[in-house]
Amino acid sequence: MPPCSNMREEAMAGLDTTAGTRISTSSRYPNYVLGVLFIVTMLNFLDRQIISILAEPVKRDLGLSDTQIGLMTGLSFAIFYTTLAIPVAALADKWNRSRIIAIAIAIWSAMTVACGLAANFVQLFLARVGVGIGEAGSAPASHSLIADLFPPERRAGALGILGMSVPIGAFIAYAGGGWVAENFSWRVAFLIAGLPGIIIAVIIWFTVPDPRGNVSLAAAFKPDPNRTSLKEALIELSSKPAYWHLVAAGVLVQFVSYGLASFYGGLFVRVHGIGYGELGWKLGVMVGLSGGFGAWLGGRAGDYFGKLRPTLPLLVAAMVMVVATPGMIWAIYGPSANMAVILLAIPTFAATFYYGPNFAALQKLASDETRAMAVAIYLLIAGIIGLGVGPVFVGMLSDMFVSELGEAAALQRALAILAFFNIWAGFHFWRATRSMPH
Repeated sequence: MPPCSNMREEAMAGLDTTAGTRISTSSRYPNYVLGVLFIVTMLNFLDRQIISILAEPVKRDLGLSDTQIGLMTGLSFAIFYTTLAIPVAALADKWNRSRIIAIAIAIWSAMTVACGLAANFVQLFLARVGVGIGEAGSAPASHSLIADLFPPERRAGALGILGMSVPIGAFIAYAGGGWVAENFSWRVAFLIAGLPGIIIAVIIWFTVPDPRGNVSLAAAFKPDPNRTSLKEALIELSSKPAYWHLVAAGVLVQFVSYGLASFYGGLFVRVHGIGYGELGWKLGVMVGLSGGFGAWLGGRAGDYFGKLRPTLPLLVAAMVMVVATPGMIWAIYGPSANMAVILLAIPTFAATFYYGPNFAALQKLASDETRAMAVAIYLLIAGIIGLGVGPVFVGMLSDMFVSELGEAAALQRALAILAFFNIWAGFHFWRATRSMPH
C-alpha cells in the first residue's frame, strides 16, 4: 500500500468524525500534514515572489514605470487576496479545510501560468489578481488545521516550521526564476513556477482528511445557532487591543519586506549592474539561509521564552525589528553587490523571525471558533497595506526622486525611507505585550 494511503488510514482511525476530536499528537499524521502544508506554503511564496526577480526584465520588455511595477507586484495581488480572506476563513471555520487548500492552490497555480502568457500590463495585472484570488484560501485554513493538530505548547514551533517554507519558496523563486529568465525568458519562468501546484492540489485532496470529518458544503453554509457567527467573531476580536497591535506589527513587517523584495532586481541591476542569473542565486541563498534560520529560531524562541513569560517572545521580536533598520540601510547603500546581499540577511532574518511568536499569539487570543478568522483579518489588513501599498509606496517615491537623482539613487532613497517602518513594527510588538493575558 502506498505511504499516503497508510497515512490517510492512520489519520481516519484516530479521528472521531462525529465529535470532531483532535487527532493524537503522538500520531504521525500531524507531522505529515505539517509537511504537506510546508510544501503548499513554499509554492505559495514561490508563485507570489517570483515576480520580484522577474520585475526588471518585465519592466524592460513591456515598457513599465516603477509605479506600474509596484502595482503589478503588490496591489494587483492584494485586491482579491485581501477581500476574499475573511469569507474564505469563515468557510474554513465550518467546512473541510483540506478541500479549501486544494482548490486554492489549483487556482493560483493556473493563474501563475497565465502570467507567463500575458502580452501587456493589463493582462499581467489581471493574472496577478487571479493569483491573489487563489492564495486567499491557503493561510487561514492552514493555520486553523495546525492549531487543531498541535497542542499550545508545540504550536509556535509548528508555525515556525511552516514559516521556514516562506524563505525556501523565495529561494526557489529568486534562484530558479533568475536563472530561467537569463537563459530562457521571464515567460518561461512563470510557466515552470505554476505547474507543480496542480500536483500538490491532488495530493491534498486525496491524502489529507480534515480532523472535523466530512462536512458538506451545504451544511457549512447552513446557520448554526451553536456556532459563533461572522459578526460575533469580529466583535470578539475587536475587543482585544493586543490582537490589533499584533496585526499592526505584522502589517508593517510585510509593508517593509514586500516593498523591499519587489525592487530587489531594480536595486542590484541599476546600482551594481549584476546579471539576473547571478543575482537570483545569491539572493536565493541569502533569503533561504537567513529567512529560514529566522523562522526556525523565531519558532523555537516562541516556545522557549513563552514558557518563561507569555509576552517575552513578542519583546524579543520587537528588539529584532529595531535592529533590522540600520541593517537594511547599510544593505541599500552597500559598496558592492556581494556586501549588499550579505547585509540584506539582517532585515530578511527579522522579516521571518516574527512569524512563530506573532501567529502563536494571534491563535492564543482567538477562540476555537475564530482561529481562521483571526488570521484572515490579519491577512486582510496586511494584504491591503503591507502587500498592496508597500511596493506601490516604494515605486511612487522612486519615480518622485528620479528626476533629481537618477534611477539608481532614487530607488536607494525610497528603500532607505522604507527601512524606518521596522521601528514602527517593533513598537506595536512592544505595545501588544502591555495588554496580552498573562
